[in-house]
Amino acid sequence: MKNRLFDLRTERNLSQEELAKQIDYSQQIISHYESGKNQKVSMDFENKICDFFGCSLDYLRCRSNIRNEQKYDDTLKKVAGMIEEFYKGNGNEKRQDLTDEELASFLEFISQFKDLLQKFPK
Repeated sequence: MKNRLFDLRTERNLSQEELAKQIDYSQQIISHYESGKNQKVSMDFENKICDFFGCSLDYLRCRSNIRNEQKYDDTLKKVAGMIEEFYKGNGNEKRQDLTDEELASFLEFISQFKDLLQKFPK
């Protein structure tokens, strides 16, 4: 957990003091959180961190390697739609038809990709 907040903060070139001002918490709480000294923090603190950095609580707590589930899901849907369009074609233009079974297999592959990403360290 301590490395995620540190990474998020340094990614934006923020000092602990600057972040503290942005989320209206003390620099000491941020320092303790990053060092792992403070195991009991308020949900309000973690929610403010997640809102500020646009990440999920699971990402902040290192339970997931996906920073923003909604953006990730939206991206997967776009990719799946693009590939489906490529194979289905537009109107009269058909590149290659996929059977419903093949299309279902592809969509299953896309969803398994998300699970695979969870296994890789950041």
